[in-house]
Parts: sequence; structure tokens; C-alpha cells
Amino acid sequence: MALEELEKELYQQTSEQKSKKKIVSEKKEKQIKKSPGIVVKKEWSKEEPEEQNNKESVIISKFSRYWRFLFWILLAVFIVVSGVAGFYIYKYFSAKDINFSLKAPQETLIGVPFDLLINFDNNSNNILFDSKLSINLPDDSTLTGDDFSKRIIVKDLGDLGIGTSIQEEFSIIILGEEQTVKHFNATLSYSLKSTLGARFEKNKAIEVVVREPGIKLDLITPQKVLNNEEFEIEIHYDNISEIDFSNLELELTYPPNFTFKESSIQPMFGNRIWNLGDLVKNFKGSFTVKGSIIGSELSFFEIKSGLKISFLGQEYSISEKSASLNIASSPLSLAIKVNEQTNYLAAPGDSLRYFINYRNNTDVGLSDIIVKAQLVGEMFDFSTLETQAFFSSLDNTLTWNTANTSELRLLEAGASGSLGFQIKLKFGYPIKRLSDKNFVLKIQAEVNSPTVPYYVAAEKIVGIANFETQVIGATVVDAQAFFRELNWGILNKGYWPPKVNKPSNFTIHWVITNYAVDVRDVEVKAFLQSGVSWTGEVKSNIESQPEYNERTQEIIWKIDKISANKGVIGKPIEAVFQIEAIPDITQIEAYMPLVSQTSIKAFDEFTNTELIGFDEILSTQLTDDKTVDSGEGSVIE
Repeated sequence: MALEELEKELYQQTSEQKSKKKIVSEKKEKQIKKSPGIVVKKEWSKEEPEEQNNKESVIISKFSRYWRFLFWILLAVFIVVSGVAGFYIYKYFSAKDINFSLKAPQETLIGVPFDLLINFDNNSNNILFDSKLSINLPDDSTLTGDDFSKRIIVKDLGDLGIGTSIQEEFSIIILGEEQTVKHFNATLSYSLKSTLGARFEKNKAIEVVVREPGIKLDLITPQKVLNNEEFEIEIHYDNISEIDFSNLELELTYPPNFTFKESSIQPMFGNRIWNLGDLVKNFKGSFTVKGSIIGSELSFFEIKSGLKISFLGQEYSISEKSASLNIASSPLSLAIKVNEQTNYLAAPGDSLRYFINYRNNTDVGLSDIIVKAQLVGEMFDFSTLETQAFFSSLDNTLTWNTANTSELRLLEAGASGSLGFQIKLKFGYPIKRLSDKNFVLKIQAEVNSPTVPYYVAAEKIVGIANFETQVIGATVVDAQAFFRELNWGILNKGYWPPKVNKPSNFTIHWVITNYAVDVRDVEVKAFLQSGVSWTGEVKSNIESQPEYNERTQEIIWKIDKISANKGVIGKPIEAVFQIEAIPDITQIEAYMPLVSQTSIKAFDEFTNTELIGFDEILSTQLTDDKTVDSGEGSVIE
């Protein structure tokens, strides 16, 4: 077909299509015109397809922008996730051929060094740069010869090439408690060339069971001893390990009043430390110590032993043992009472009468008995002492013997006697600092005789008694009344002197001072009197304040705790509240009562007793108000 003929045919088809569209459009317009109530402009039918096309274009444009935005967001997320995943995949494949192991014996003995082995093989295709090895040591363990407080071992391995093999060996010593499990943790850290400084780690952990000490130590003593009776301490030591120890040192710790007499091995110094030298494996040794002790009957005391070893110039304590002894009832016993009581609580100004009872518990007579009693306590007033004993004011000791008490020349088997003295306490507490509290009166008594029964291994028989008496504290309240309030910013109004049927204000002060003990559950109480009312003005220098019960006319101030000597040293605790008083005609020319007797109670935490105190009734006499003259407070008409 020729090109001109083809163009004509296409043009003809296009004309026919336009013609058909025009006919259809005219038919629609005729139909619409025939429809009642509807008016349509021809321009509207021509423009409608263009508006719809524009709207569709806008929607398609917005939709396209949304998907383009979402596409870029997803692409960014994909890149980040891929990078992180790639990093960890690279990390895994770069480290999977690195072998790292930690080895140690399954169990060890205290004080016996063992080897902690660390093996490393770099079988990967990478050089490990800046490699570091760190070991976390458990408590009570250290490198042999190192400072015992060091808990972390760090070693710089540098750059480790491909195929490098390393073995590190550490000598470890464990001390502390036996029958425990210790956990060791090792970490190898390094970086790779292409990871921008990121570091990788390989971790290993191992457990070691700790048995008993490598040197077994035993301490043997009698269960009971008499006062001043010589007894023996046996010390046994045994190397149960597979190594030799050097510079072995043993130390004994004695209780107070222990007297060292001799030892089968000469001590180094102070009768406490022995150098046992070297101790090869499977070797046993022992020695003995003899001594005596003086203490209260039926009391317990403890002797302790400790064993030290030396490695690379560092000393380690690897074993400790202790033994408990009981002082048996003495053949010559003592018992003390004060004011016929064993648990008497004393107070300042008390008069105390002490009785010291002694008894011969043997089946033989005891001669030339001496009794001594030392008085210890700042509350004693030694100028009031009454006794037939000899008294030394150098150490405040009383002594009874045959010279002043003939009954002590001979005490028959099973016989007993009594000695006494009387003394008063000071009226005030000797407080100079806040720590001067919880005062105690002590009597340290001793009785002895040179007569020794055949079954007692001592130069003389001795009886000991220690007696203590606690001194209770005091919590005091001082109730005061003022017409002119100068310090607390409360303004009192009304008449002075007070007038019948006329109101006058007064401020009431409660000042608390606490002596010698800590107290808790403190409570101060008082009642308002007839014609007196509460104004609501109240202040204090601590968090809690007095509260008023209108129904009962009672004022109550509760305080949780007050420390010892508050107010004795430093400012006391104080509260102020205002009242209003209206005198009646029956009170003319008399002082009007304002507040009843004030009471205070507190719990003494030292003696576990309740302390109670009182202060006098307050009236318009105002004895504490220095701005008024005496006698001015009487009611006038």
C-alpha cells in the first residue's frame, strides 16, 4: 500500500471515531435536557474529563513520590543491616580458626602454687593486631610472689602473625577458706586490619576446687583449767602437699591475763612467734607451750595459731587454728553483790554497799588468804569510801589480809566469809565530751592463798570475780513561762499584771536535756488549767512539735530519739507554744495556774529501762521571766 493511501485511511478512521463521539455526546445532552429539574451547561460536559484527568494526575504524582521516599528509606535500612551483618559474619569467619584454651588442675591445696596454662594458635588467615591477654583472679588468689590485692593480670602480646602459637604459664596461689570453688576467667582481645579499630574477644573460664591447707595445723589444749593453774598447749603441723615449704613461721595469739612460762622450742621474740624453718613434703613436726591464765570463773577464752609461708620474698598466711578453754570453778571462789543485788542499776548520788563473799571449795584448810578489789569508774566518789580494808588511791585498790581481818588467817575446808565496803556516787555525770556516756562501775576482785591442794598444778590458788553495775541516764524537762517573749518571734498580747476577765498571752517553753545515754520514745505531757486556752502558735528547734488535744486540754510532745548529752554539750532540744489566760474573780491577789506539772518519760537504750522526770506547775508568777519583778504576776481587778 502506498504511503499516501495509508495516511488517508488513518485520517478517515480518526474522522469516523470523532464523529461517533459527537453523536453520542449529543444524545446524552438530549437525554439530560429531557430529564425534569436538571439543567446542564454544554461547557461542563466538555470540561469534566479534563478535571478528572487532572485529579488522577495529582493522585498518581503523590503516590509516586510516596513510593520513591519509601524506596530510599528501605534502601538505607538494607545497607545498614547488610553492613552490621557483614561485620559480624566477617568477625566470625576471621576468628573461627583461632584456638584459645585455659587449663588448670581440678583441685588444689591452700598455699600450694599451681600452674594456670593458656594455649593460643592463630590458624586464621589474618594477623591479629595489638593482642592482649587478661586473667581475672577470684578472691583469695594471686600470682605467686605478687601483691595479694592484685585481682587482674594483663599481658600485652603485640601483633600475632598467621600460624603463631603461644603458651603462657602463670603460677597461682590460693589462700582463704577451704572446701571452696574458685572461678578463673581469661580473655584474648585483638583487632583486625580492615575493621577500623574494632576489637574482638575470645573468652575461656575454668573452675578449681580448693581443699584444705597444704600444711595441716592442729592446736590441742585442755578443755578446762583452774585460775593460775599451769597448762600445756600442743602445736602439731604436717606437710600433706607434694612440695617443700621454706621459712615456715608460726604465731600464737594469747588471751588477756595469759602468762607464758616456757616452750619446747625457743620462740623468736615476745614468746609469740616461732621460726620453724623449712618443711619438706610428708614431714611432721610439733612443739609445746606452757602457761597459765587468770579470769572470771566459768568464763571462756581462746588461743589462736597462724601459719605463714614464704614464696619469692612474699609471705602468705595459709592456715589458722584456734582452741577454746573454760576456767573451772576455783577451789577458792568469790561472789559480789551491791545493795543485796547482782543486777542493781545505779543513779547519780546513790549510796552503794558492796559485799565480797569468798568460799573454800577444797577439802583442806587454806591459810593466809588475801582479797583485793580494784574500783574502776568515773562516777565513784572516793572521798566517801568507808571500809576496814587498806586503800591505795594510786590505783583505787582495797586489800584485806590477816593484818586487818583476822578471819583470813585460816579458812577451813568448806568454810566461807564476807567482806564489805560502802561508797557514794557523784551527784553529776562527769561529761566533758559527747562520747562520755554509758557509765559503768566495775569491781575487779581477786582472792588467793599459798596453800595448794595436791591436785592443782600451781604455785598458789586464785579466785577471780569481775562485777559491773550500770549507771542509768537522765532525761530532764525544764518548763518555763514568759509574758515577754524575746527569742522565738511570738508576740504576747494582753494585760500585765493579769486582770480579772481580761485575756493575756503567755509563751510556755519546754527545754529538754539528755544525760549520759541515748534514749528513744520520748514523750512530754502537761494539761492547760482552768481559764487557759491554746492559741495555735507553736515552734520547736527539731522536726516534731507539741500537739494539743482540745477535748482533754492536754499538750503532748513526742520525739523519736535523743542522743546522749544533747543539751549538756551544745544546744538543748526546745519547743515553745502560746496560751491565752483569762483570770476569774476567785484568783484576785493570787497567781493564776497556767500549766499543770510537766512530765517526761524516755526509754534508756543503755540500761533498757524507762526514765521518768517531772517539773513544777507553771503560774503567772513567771519565775523564769527576768523582765518582770517578783510578785507582779498576782491577778488584779
